[in-house]
Order: sequence, then C-alpha cells, then structure tokens
Amino acid sequence: MTALTPDSARKFILDNTALTAPPHVPEIRLHLADEAHDLWQRTEDELTE
Repeated sequence: MTALTPDSARKFILDNTALTAPPHVPEIRLHLADEAHDLWQRTEDELTE
C-alpha cells in the first residue's frame, strides 16, 4: 500500500476533480469529481500501488 502524504493527496485531488460550484450553492466552489465510481476506483488503484 502506498503511503499517503499531504503532497500526494493534494496532487490526486487536483488530478481527479474540477473546481466547480455544487448544485444549489453557486456561491462556493469545491473540488468535485464528475463520476464518483471512477474516482473510487482511481483511489483504490492509487493506494494499492
């Protein structure tokens, strides 16, 4: 299992999400994934390398 560091966590989030406003709350912007299942799979792949 790969050790998760703050830098690797930040890189993973930036690589796999987009900065967008969630529905019904346009005044805030969050790093959100388009497809949750794909993100879960990438998370699993990343942590098992």
